[in-house]
Amino acid sequence: MPGSCDLLVVSHACVLAENQRVYAELATRGADVRLVVPARWRDPYRPEGYAAQVAEGLEGRVTELRVLGAGRPQRHVHLARARSVLASLRPRAVLIEEEPFSLAASQWSSAARHAGVPFGVQLAETMDRALPRAVATMRDRVLSSAAFVLARSPGAAALASHWGASGAVVVVAHGVDDTGARPTPDGAFTVAYVGRLVEVKGVLDLLEAVRSLDGAVRLVVAGDGPLAGAVRDGGAHVEYLGAVRHEGIGEVYARAHATCVPSRTSATWEEQFGRVLVESLVRAVPVVATRTGEIPWVVASAGGGVLVEQRDPAGLAAALGALAADRERAEALGAQGRAGALATFTNAAAAGQIASLLGGLSAPR
Repeated sequence: MPGSCDLLVVSHACVLAENQRVYAELATRGADVRLVVPARWRDPYRPEGYAAQVAEGLEGRVTELRVLGAGRPQRHVHLARARSVLASLRPRAVLIEEEPFSLAASQWSSAARHAGVPFGVQLAETMDRALPRAVATMRDRVLSSAAFVLARSPGAAALASHWGASGAVVVVAHGVDDTGARPTPDGAFTVAYVGRLVEVKGVLDLLEAVRSLDGAVRLVVAGDGPLAGAVRDGGAHVEYLGAVRHEGIGEVYARAHATCVPSRTSATWEEQFGRVLVESLVRAVPVVATRTGEIPWVVASAGGGVLVEQRDPAGLAAALGALAADRERAEALGAQGRAGALATFTNAAAAGQIASLLGGLSAPR
C-alpha cells in the first residue's frame, strides 16, 4: 500500500513551533511531512504546562497526542496506539526525534517495525554513560533496527557507532533561522548568558570573572535555576532578567556585544551542542566559551568564537576583557560567526540533509 505521507516525525521537542521550523522548511521543498507531538508539555520554566504549538507552514500536519510523563524527555509515552497512528497516516518513513534509550523511541520503533516502515532516531548524547540493563537492552534493540541515526554532533555519531547502530549515521546539527544581524549596541560592553543557572553551566565561574574585571564588562543573565540567588547577588555589574521564553531571547542577544557559554563537564553531563552558541552567532554576536563537550566543534565549524579552558574564571576574564578592550575585533568575530552559522547551522541546511535520507530507505531489520 503506498504511503500517504513522506515522513512522520515523532518529537516532544516539536511541541514548540520553534523546533518545528526545520520540518516546515522540509515541506517547502515538496516533502509531505506530518508531526506527532504531545498535546501538552511542561518544562522548568513553565511547570504548569503549556499546549502544543503549530509552526507556519505546518497547519493541518500536526497530530497532538496526550502523553504520560509530560516534561520527562526520556520517560514519557504517548497515550495512543502507535500502530494505529501509523496505519492512519501511512508514512513512507518515520523519524523518532528522541534518544534511542527513551521510552518513546521504544514505543514508536516497535510500531514501525511491526508496520514494516523504515525509521530513524535522534542521538544527541555524547557520553557513554552506564545505563540500567533494561534501558541498555531497549537502546540496543532500537539502534540495531534503525535505518538511520540523526546524530546531533560528531561526538554523538561516534557514540551511535559504538553503541551498535547498524543503519546510516549522519551528523545533522540543530538548526536556527536567519534572524538577521543585530545592530551593534551602544554603551558599556555587555556580555549575555542564556541558560540554566546550575553549576555544570559554569555560572559561578562567569560571575567570578565579571567581578574580577571591576566594571569593564556588564553581564546580563537570562535563565532560572538553583543559582538564581547567586546571580541576584552578583553585584552592580550583573543584571538578572529571570526566565525568558524563547520568543524573547532575541532581545537579550540584541543588547549584547558578546555571549558567554562557560560550561563544565561533569561525571554525567557535557555540553552536547550548545544551541545558545548558534543562536548568538547567527545574530553576529561573538561567543566566549569553554573547551568542553561539542562546543569546540561548533565554534570551529562556524568561527566567531574564543575558547578558554573550563573551570577557569581567570581565563574567562582575560578573554572577555580582551574583547571589551578591542570592540573592532569583537565585531569582526561576530561577522565571521554569522557567516559560518548561516553556512552550517540553519534549518535550511538541516532540512537538506534530512531530505537526502528519505530516498533509498529499506524496511527495518
